[in-house]
Amino acid sequence: MKIRLGQLFIVSLLLHLAVVLAFGHYKHPVLWENGMIADNIYGGRGFSANFSLPIEPTSWQAPGYPYMITASWLLFGQGPAAYLFISVVQCLLLASMIWPMTALSRRWFPTIPILVVQVLTVLGPLYLWYGTRIHHTAFVMALYPWVLWGWLECVQKGRWQAFLVGAGTGLFALLQPVILGAFGIIGLVLLGQAVRKRYWEKVILLLIAGLAVLMTLTPWTIRNYQVHGRLLLIKSSFGKEFWMGNNPNATGTGYALGGAEEITNVYPPKCFEFRGKVSEIKLMNAMQQEATAWIKTNPRKFLSLTAHKIIWFWTLPPKDRVRSTGDAEALLFRGVYMTYWVALIALAITGCALRRPSSEYLWILALYIFFYSTVYGLTHVGQARFRGEIEFLFLPAAASGIFLILRGLSTRWFSASK
Repeated sequence: MKIRLGQLFIVSLLLHLAVVLAFGHYKHPVLWENGMIADNIYGGRGFSANFSLPIEPTSWQAPGYPYMITASWLLFGQGPAAYLFISVVQCLLLASMIWPMTALSRRWFPTIPILVVQVLTVLGPLYLWYGTRIHHTAFVMALYPWVLWGWLECVQKGRWQAFLVGAGTGLFALLQPVILGAFGIIGLVLLGQAVRKRYWEKVILLLIAGLAVLMTLTPWTIRNYQVHGRLLLIKSSFGKEFWMGNNPNATGTGYALGGAEEITNVYPPKCFEFRGKVSEIKLMNAMQQEATAWIKTNPRKFLSLTAHKIIWFWTLPPKDRVRSTGDAEALLFRGVYMTYWVALIALAITGCALRRPSSEYLWILALYIFFYSTVYGLTHVGQARFRGEIEFLFLPAAASGIFLILRGLSTRWFSASK
């Protein structure tokens, strides 16, 4: 019997909802910085925070998720109903991944049965886990394959489709700005290919998509200029993340040894003596300058630490360098996640080695490996969600590996039974 995508979507949605209800995080969620900013918006204090000055206009976080939390509070009040509503929306988006994952798998591994990648998508441990968290991670994981599929296929279908892909990318960036670098490179590569082959209609469509991205981001960039007095596309927090990964006491993660406290609390940067006296943007800039100065005087330590961070990004950092407080999922699920990740990579390598995928898949995979290694090699690692954002890229290759292994085993079994 042929299983339809709508049926798989319902199964996936019910599974995600069951996990949300089982963990019950929505009853007493941890909201982190997104929640603090949302509380200020909800209380009439605007998009503000207290990273330095009390209740000052902020760009510490991207605006998408704080406004989403605020909207849920306006609908349901500041309680479990609001957080359950957000969790349901996250489950809907995560379940919807089967559509773009199906399309991408057909595009990259056309001879592999799509049911295999669909099952992997439905049962992905990180997708199930982060659907329970009140954090923008679930949105980022769910939207990534949709937007990538849009750039590879939907852009060339017409001008409205191109505009929607570009606008969708801009909205996506208002949840997770780091995606702009990778999609910017993909857009430029596609544009260069179209110009080289003189596909002028496609050139126009790609330019429309690029313009739509800029149009979507411009209002928030203007707001940032008005409140900070400088050009800032979306977020101001790079200086903080850069310092956390590059300072005299840096561990490679965001935490001090032992994992009980964030490194900024245990070993605060020197510039924190000005906290409460200067603006957020000035304090972020000072942290970046402090990290840069440390790198210049400790180039070997910087290179060694960066190499370790890249290795840990694609594996796991030592136990004493990840968060050990709160839910401490980095420790609680360490064995499960490592087993799953090793199996996924082994299957993906097998799938690529035995059934060569399209060249497009290989260069996109290489791009993301390089791009994310660079971003987190320069900042800090240690949270599964960082790599989890792009884990979907490995699923089609892993599905290929699973299919080829099962086919080989079935052939041997059939031959032995004769």
